[in-house]
Amino acid sequence: MRRALSLVGIVVAAAGAGGCNLVDSGTNLVNGKEQFIANCGSCHVLTRAGTTGVTGPNLDAAFERARRDGFGESTFEGLVYAQIDSPNRNPSVDPATGRDEAVMPADIVTGEDAEDVAAYVAAAAGKPGEDTGRLAQVGAAQAEGTAEAEGGVLEIPATGATNYEFAEATAPAGSLTIRSPNETPTEHNIAVEGGGVDELGPVVGEGDVSEIQVDLEPGEYTFYCSVEGHREAGMEGPLTVE
Repeated sequence: MRRALSLVGIVVAAAGAGGCNLVDSGTNLVNGKEQFIANCGSCHVLTRAGTTGVTGPNLDAAFERARRDGFGESTFEGLVYAQIDSPNRNPSVDPATGRDEAVMPADIVTGEDAEDVAAYVAAAAGKPGEDTGRLAQVGAAQAEGTAEAEGGVLEIPATGATNYEFAEATAPAGSLTIRSPNETPTEHNIAVEGGGVDELGPVVGEGDVSEIQVDLEPGEYTFYCSVEGHREAGMEGPLTVE
């Protein structure tokens, strides 16, 4: 909450200064939403985009008050663009844990993509309802269905900023290889815990595979991504071993 309130203060200051507005020269909101989901969704909550990241500010909470107070979207757009263009390099401290919070990487999106992301966040953050038209056809991937082990191998691909392809998994008892191909631009891994098992696979980037070898007794386990904030954002599921 403190992070959200601090962003509201920045919005107010930016509006008062009058120098943070970005002139819209024909931004592409559909591309902005796609780029936001792919590159920013693992860190930020933005309901209209379907993202649930927790290591960065909740953008809905950050802009909702300022939107109610009458600040315009051009102000929001300029602020978001400025944050993307020149991110803060000094990590703030989470008051609840005392740990340094994640720092937004430089050049996470650039050029027209950065302008499009800023325009989409400005149009969507803190706004009730759902996207419509072409924007409604773009959304964060949602885990669904059951992954089933075959030939001693269980494959659970990472398919989104904080999502696996499958919501749950099943496997027979015994030796098991669990693979998680990652075709997303966000780093992920595969990990399993439960029944005395606690195995973490390597964190991998786009095009690589995180893999672990486990020996499981019948019972209930949990698979998850151990990258900071990903499990908390929902990147986990039950693994039933029979």
